[in-house]
Amino acid sequence: MYLRGHARGARRRPGAARVILAAMFAAASLAAAAGPNPIQSENALGGTEPSAWLQPPTPPTSIEGYASEISVLPGEQVHLHVSTNDGYRYTVELYRLGWYGGLGARLVTCSPSCGGDEVGQHYGPHIESGLIRADWPVTDTLSIPSTAVSGYYYALLRLTSGGDDTGKRGWAAFVVRDPPTRHSQIVVQVPVNTWQAYNPLGGKSLYPFNSTDLAPAARVSFDRPLAFTAQGPFDWEYNLVRFLEREGYDVSYQTDVDTDARPESLLDHRLAIVNGHDEYWTKRMRDAFNDARAASTNLAFLGSNDAYWQVRYENGQRTIVGYKDAAPDPEPSPALRTIRFRSLSPARPECALMGVMFLRLREHQSGPVDYTVTNAAAADPWFSGSGFVPGDKVLDVVGNEWDSLPDPPAPAICVKPQLKVLFHYEGSPANADAVRYTATSGARVFAGGAQQLSWSLDNFNLTRFGRTLPADTRMQQFIRNALADLTRPARPTSLQVTVQGRMVTLKAKGHADPRVKFQSFKHAGAAPFALTDAGVAKLCKNKTGNCVIRNVAPGNYRYAVVTVDDWGKSLPIFTAKVVVPPPQ
Repeated sequence: MYLRGHARGARRRPGAARVILAAMFAAASLAAAAGPNPIQSENALGGTEPSAWLQPPTPPTSIEGYASEISVLPGEQVHLHVSTNDGYRYTVELYRLGWYGGLGARLVTCSPSCGGDEVGQHYGPHIESGLIRADWPVTDTLSIPSTAVSGYYYALLRLTSGGDDTGKRGWAAFVVRDPPTRHSQIVVQVPVNTWQAYNPLGGKSLYPFNSTDLAPAARVSFDRPLAFTAQGPFDWEYNLVRFLEREGYDVSYQTDVDTDARPESLLDHRLAIVNGHDEYWTKRMRDAFNDARAASTNLAFLGSNDAYWQVRYENGQRTIVGYKDAAPDPEPSPALRTIRFRSLSPARPECALMGVMFLRLREHQSGPVDYTVTNAAAADPWFSGSGFVPGDKVLDVVGNEWDSLPDPPAPAICVKPQLKVLFHYEGSPANADAVRYTATSGARVFAGGAQQLSWSLDNFNLTRFGRTLPADTRMQQFIRNALADLTRPARPTSLQVTVQGRMVTLKAKGHADPRVKFQSFKHAGAAPFALTDAGVAKLCKNKTGNCVIRNVAPGNYRYAVVTVDDWGKSLPIFTAKVVVPPPQ
C-alpha cells in the first residue's frame, strides 16, 4: 500500500485549525521547559525610571558625543568621543534598552564612575574632501561586561555642571551583538545606515532638505553625533524592542554594518527581522537577505521603505557613500552604483524580496492613515484569537512613508504566486499593503509596509510625535501569531508511506535546509490527531527523512512528520489512515 501526505493548508481537514493552534501552544511549552533565554533573564533584572534616562525630544548642543564602534561583542570596549562647552563637567551612564517591567532600560555602568564626573572640552567638526567627520579624541572608554546580553545600548551624556545647561543630556547609541557561538532564534537588524543618512550634523546629510545650501553630501560619516533631525532608535524601532523583550523572545541584535561584514550571519537564526526604517542597504546586505531566504530563513520587515537606496562603505565601514540623484556615481561597476535598487542593471526592486515596494512619500498632507483588515482574517491562522474581522481598522499605523504592491504590470521577479494581502490602505497618494508569501525554499516572508507598525505594539510613543493611541491588543496578538509561525522551520513538503506486511516505511522530503532534521510520529487509530495528544509515539529523527518501523501490530494508524531545528519544530504533515493488515 502507498499513501502520500499533504503539506498544503488549502485542503484543510476538520480539526486542522486545532492542530495548528496545538502546535503553537506546544512550541511555547517547549520554550518554557528549556528554561529562560538570555532576554528573559536580562529583563528580570531591575530597570531604571524613564525620567532618569530618556533623552529629550530635542537634544542639547552643549553636550554631544558618538562612539567609535557601531557594534561590539560582550567583553569588548566602546570608545566615546564627547564634546561639551569648555569647562563643563559631565558623566556617562550606559543603559541597555529593553522592557524591564515597563521601565524600558537598565543602568549597566558609568564613566568615570556612577556618581563621579569629569571636565569636558569643546571640539568642532573636521572637514576633509567634503566629508564631515567629528574626528574628536577619545574621552571615555566603556568596558562592556563579558556577560552582557545582546541589545540596543545607549550612552547617556549628562552635564553635571554648566550653569543653565546643568542636567542637560546628549546620547550615543550602539549595539552589543551575541557571541559567535550563540545563535538566537531571532536576529533583529538595526538600521544604523539610515540614522546617518538623515543626520545633518556639521551641515550635510544625504538629503537636500537638511543640508546647507540644499546640497546633499555624497558621503556621510559614522564619526559624528546624531543631530536632533536625524533618525534614531526612538522613532520607529524601540517599540518593537520593548514588545519582543516583554514577550520573552529569544532575540539578538546586529546592525546593517554587521550584516554587510558577515552576510552568512543571517543563517545562524530562523527569523531575521528588519526593524524600523532601513532604507539604505549595501549590495552585500541585499545578497545576504536573498541568500537567507533561499536557505529557508524566514524574513520579516516591520517598518517600510526598506532596501530602497543602494550604498557602499569606505574607510573601514565608517563612511557611507550614496550619490543618489545628486551626481553621477563614478563607480565603474554598475552593480555597485549608489542609486535605487530598482534602477540598477539588472534591476533589483524591493518587491522582488518583500513583495511590496515604496512608491510615494506623503509630503503635503497630515492626519492619521489607517490599515483595514482584508478578507484574509476570516480564515488565516495569523489572525486567530486577535479579535480582528474583515473590515476592522488599525488606526494611525501606516505613517508618512509606506509600501504597496507594485503598480501593474508588476515586474516578473515581483510576482509571488502565494502572496496574500493581510492589511490594506486605499487612498492618496498611494495604497499601502501588508503582505505575506512563501518562497520556493519554504521561507515565509512578511512585509508590514507601514512606517508606524511598531507603534501599535507598545505604548512608548504615546504622546510623542503626536501619537495619541495606545497599543492595539489585536495587533499584538496578530504579531504573536505571525512570530509563532516565522520562528518555525518550513514544514516537510511530502510524506510517503508504504506497508509490507508488518513493516511500515516512511519517506519524508523537505526543502534544502541543512539546519533541520525530520522527526516522525505514530498514533493508533484512524482519526486525525495532534502531536500533543495522548498516545502519540515518537519514531525516527534524522536528516534523511526515512524511517522504517518493524513489527507493527495489525490495525489502523496515522503518521506525521515535522522538521526540527535548534530552536523548535515545524507544523506537521499527516498521512491518511494507514492499515496494517493481520497476517494471512
